[in-house]
Amino acid sequence: MELNEYLKELEYLVNIDSDSFDPDGVNKVASYFSDKFKELGWIVKEYEPADKKLGKCLVCVNRISTHYDLLAIGHMDTVFKKGTCAERPFKIIEGKAFGPGVADMKHGSLMMYYLFKELPKEVNDNLNIVAIFNPDEEIGSVFSKTIYADYAKISDYAFVYETSMENTGACSARKGSILFEVEFIGKSGHSAYVDINGAVSAIHEMGRWITKFDAMNNFEIGTTVNVGLVSGGVKPNVVADNAKITIDIRYKQATEYQRFMDLVDRLTKQANEKGIKINLSMSEKPPFIPNEKAIEYINHVERLAKENGFNFNHSLRGGVSDANFISQYGAICLDGLGPTGAQDHSENEYMVISSVIPYFELSKLLIKDLADKKTKQL
Repeated sequence: MELNEYLKELEYLVNIDSDSFDPDGVNKVASYFSDKFKELGWIVKEYEPADKKLGKCLVCVNRISTHYDLLAIGHMDTVFKKGTCAERPFKIIEGKAFGPGVADMKHGSLMMYYLFKELPKEVNDNLNIVAIFNPDEEIGSVFSKTIYADYAKISDYAFVYETSMENTGACSARKGSILFEVEFIGKSGHSAYVDINGAVSAIHEMGRWITKFDAMNNFEIGTTVNVGLVSGGVKPNVVADNAKITIDIRYKQATEYQRFMDLVDRLTKQANEKGIKINLSMSEKPPFIPNEKAIEYINHVERLAKENGFNFNHSLRGGVSDANFISQYGAICLDGLGPTGAQDHSENEYMVISSVIPYFELSKLLIKDLADKKTKQL
């Protein structure tokens, strides 16, 4: 890889606004990768979403197959609204690259292209590879996960090119997440006459949910609950007939999911008995926890990296990624293989330039190792 060339192309990509709900921007990024992979002779398929507020999902394969040795995935969307790139475009300061989405994760998506651009012919001939560019990861992969699930089911390994982290490196496990959005519909009335006017406060009920959810925190087993958004009411002397709450939950143990669903069922029944209607929506990502085969592979990667002079570290992370979904289909996942970065989703987001080549070379080593392993099995 020629680093200056990589940085020049990264600058181009980072300076494209591509918020999850900016299909024009996301599609511009997709067109860039589509053209690049077609130049490599890969087969490219573009999936158009039914929801026109989203961009297209890009799937690139080195050959059509009913089985893939490696699935590589990155995402093209960011959390930054249209116009952000004009306000603070790509820049380099003291060995760090800054810009909207530079580390989450345009750097990793671009690295995927460079890896397959420089793939040795014997490796390309030996491995069936699919590279997927996701347009909506930042909003839960609502569209793309229905596409990449089909490939995950027929892939042996999955490399996710989210950012690596300083000190802790790659990612070998992630917590699951549940996002609850709850609307409480009560009955309004004058606050001075609640004893006789039949008013029922949506805000009071919301408060009960907050305390019950807060009690579900269990740091010992890695469960955290955050009430992030609350709203409701119109005036102090009016009993609120409407309130809303958003709750973010992160967990490691799969059994925690049912514990929270049971709580919601119980609280909903109690609210209904008081005359309060509950409108609830939710989204969730299961935990990405390595099984025995995945642990064995991670141990192998540690040995392989050490033998070849790489300092390979990995850890569990609280944030979620596409690995949370992909791992459920049986593929052995390794996440956080992109260059090192930090401060995601903020104006201070950055990528460490000196990490680009080491992580590029590490991935080259891992992909070659997959090809060597396959050769030995034939």
